[in-house]
Amino acid sequence: MTVGDFSQWTHGMRSQNRLGKPLTPETKSGYLKIPRAFFRDLHEWELVPRRFDPAHALRTPRSVRALMGPDPRVIADEIWAKLLWAGLNLEAGDLPTADGRTYPVELIRAVTLTWLFAGQRSDEIARLRVGCVRWQHDGLPIPGDSGEVLARDAVCLLDIPTHKTGTAFTKPVDPLLGQAIEAWQSVKPAQPRMLDPKTNEHAEFLFAHRARRIAKHSPQGIVRCGTGRW
Repeated sequence: MTVGDFSQWTHGMRSQNRLGKPLTPETKSGYLKIPRAFFRDLHEWELVPRRFDPAHALRTPRSVRALMGPDPRVIADEIWAKLLWAGLNLEAGDLPTADGRTYPVELIRAVTLTWLFAGQRSDEIARLRVGCVRWQHDGLPIPGDSGEVLARDAVCLLDIPTHKTGTAFTKPVDPLLGQAIEAWQSVKPAQPRMLDPKTNEHAEFLFAHRARRIAKHSPQGIVRCGTGRW
């Protein structure tokens, strides 16, 4: 079976040059999932007698499952270099000022470097807490304004909140990220504690302004503004 078989509308497939190509393993698995759920519901509602086990008879073959796995979206080197340059050189003049209003440049720079260096999902970035950055040297905590040690080999630790696939954890990140976050925290106006819908607790969010959290799609948009594609 190939792309377009048994389909009445194939215009989009032709324009994307996909018509006639083999189905991906994920698509094959999805096609089997539909009749599996259909017969399972029929059995549970007792509309037909239970003569076979849909989970066993219609399971995805092992040969197909072996071809399925993570499919990360790789950013081209030249595009990633452009994003890094834009994030590291972001200035107040790069920001949009519609109606004369914009976020503080310290907030924008902290969000941008977090998106570039933290390696976390946008939702996890938007849900970071105040005080999520810690510094260590030789296993001992040090203050963030310690110039002698920070200039050399201090380790910056970022506390990640409970996320899509697991519980809260801590990871080492680039010191540039920690310094940008602490610069924002030093000028951040006091904000009310807000409800985190994922953990159902009230928390003091790092990226909040005017009593509202930034939207989870904001990091990508902020970086685009620095590359001239806002």
